Order: sequence, then structure tokens, then C-alpha cells
Amino acid sequence: MIKAIVSNYQGKNLSMNETIFERLERKKILLLDCAMGTMLQRSGLKSGEECGEQWNVGPNREKVLAIHLANVAAGSDIIITNTFGGNPLKLAHYGLAEKTRELNRAGVKLACQAAGDNVFVAGDIGPTGEILEEWGGTRSKDEISDAYSSQVEGLLEGGVDLFALETFMDVEELKIALAAIKKACSLPILASMTFGATPGGIRTMWGLTPEEVGRELENSGAEIAGANCGMGTREMLQVIAQMSRGTSLPLAAQPNAGKPQVHNGVTVFPETAEEMAQAAPEFKAAGASLLGGCCGTTPEYIAQVKKKLGL
Repeated sequence: MIKAIVSNYQGKNLSMNETIFERLERKKILLLDCAMGTMLQRSGLKSGEECGEQWNVGPNREKVLAIHLANVAAGSDIIITNTFGGNPLKLAHYGLAEKTRELNRAGVKLACQAAGDNVFVAGDIGPTGEILEEWGGTRSKDEISDAYSSQVEGLLEGGVDLFALETFMDVEELKIALAAIKKACSLPILASMTFGATPGGIRTMWGLTPEEVGRELENSGAEIAGANCGMGTREMLQVIAQMSRGTSLPLAAQPNAGKPQVHNGVTVFPETAEEMAQAAPEFKAAGASLLGGCCGTTPEYIAQVKKKLGL
């Protein structure tokens, strides 16, 4: 499957000596980065009060750059922009909807500054936080599509190498974002959903199994399928193993550092970087071609995974 993607991929970054899929074919597994949200909060972001994407401009931009540089130093092949909530529907909560393109463009520029000529930059796109009309919400597909198109424009202006759709719970919303990207360019897309443990097994919030999601993502045109957030290392291993039965696409795994716990009013994630990295060979055996971290992970986790895999 990877060889087929290599031959069809037209979004080559001309500053690179190889495409992302050529590198994947050569190295067999690539490293993503750690949790941007976790690192921003460690750098002083007041979660829920401040807009993380606004840190891409102004005095805090140096803190975002430092996070990217730390991931590059740890061994990331791909770093993901600080634009997860950069769609206008989310930015509107902070009065920043009109700055959508600016904040996304600035986020890419920071990541590119850290990446240099040897690390790929993925434009991060997360859910709008809205519910589609078909599920009882208030937003039409056209409204959601327009929101994503605006964000995609900013990310393309910044110069991304690929896109990362992350932490989606509704595959239909993810498909809208994916279609907006496909309409704008031919760059590859990593499409990742979030799962949870239920009495009936591992499912998305809307009831899809990892195997079903893998099939849906491939049929919708994603070049890489994956899962992130929602689960710690051991549960995420199960997700990837099940997803591999539904698709032949390269798979990406970004587990949390365990199940969050609250200690003295502070949320902590119990798994250490070393503990998480012990599972890296198992992820590779389960079918993961890209491995990174979500909530609670730091660049140290990326460094430990690199060491464990002998990369």
C-alpha cells in the first residue's frame, strides 16, 4: 500500500530529499511529536481561559517554537502545528474568528522554523466543537465545511507538508474536514479518531469500531488512518490492532500517558515516558507505522521511543 501511495503522492516538499511516504518505506516507522496542549500548559497557558492558537503570534510565539524544537531534538520525523482549535467556530469563543488564516499561517511558520529541511510539518485540524444538524445539533454541513476551508487556506499559506485531522469523535465531521482539504490541494492527510472503552467493546462516541473507522477513513480518501487521545498505551494497542483489520493504510497511534487522575485539584497522567516507550515494539508489531503521543506526553517520550526502536 505504501508503494502505491508513493507513486500517487504529488505534494512533495521541494526542500526535502524524499516524500513522507518514501521515508516511511525506508524507515518502516516514523515518529510524530508529543502533546502540544500539555506542553503549552506547562509553559503557562491557562487552559479554558486563553486561546492556545493565539500564542502563535506575539511574545508567546517563542514558547511554541521551543516546544517544536524540543520535539525535533527528541527525534520527531513529523511535528504538528499549534492549530488544533484553529477553525473559526472555535476561535469565535475568544473573539478571534476573523484571525483564522493569520493564526494558522503563523502556526505553520513556527513549526517550519523548527523543522528545517529534514522534518515534515503537519497542519493540525481538530473538531469544531459543534454538532451537525443530522445528529440534533445546529450546524449544517455547509457551515462546518466553510469553517474548515478557512482553516485549510491558512495552513496552506504557511506551507504545510501534510495535514493531521485529530481527536475527531464523529466520522461524518471528519469527512467534511477531509473533503475541504481534498478540494484545496493534493497533500496527504493523516485522519485520526478518538475511541473509548464501552460494555460492547472499543467504540467511537457514535458507536463505530476501530475496524469500521479504518474502512471509513480509507474509503473517504485519507492516506494515513489513526487513533489519538482518549486511551492510554495498552488500550491504544488494541485500537491499532483492530483498525489494521479494516484498512491497508499506514496507521498512526498517539496514546495518552495513561488515564488522567486528579491529585489535589491538578490533573496528572500516570504513565512515565519510559513506561510508555516500552510498548513501542508492540505498536510496530500491531501495525503502527507512525507513533507519537497525546495528552500527558512530552518530548522525553519521543526520545525514549526512538531509543527503544533503535531509530
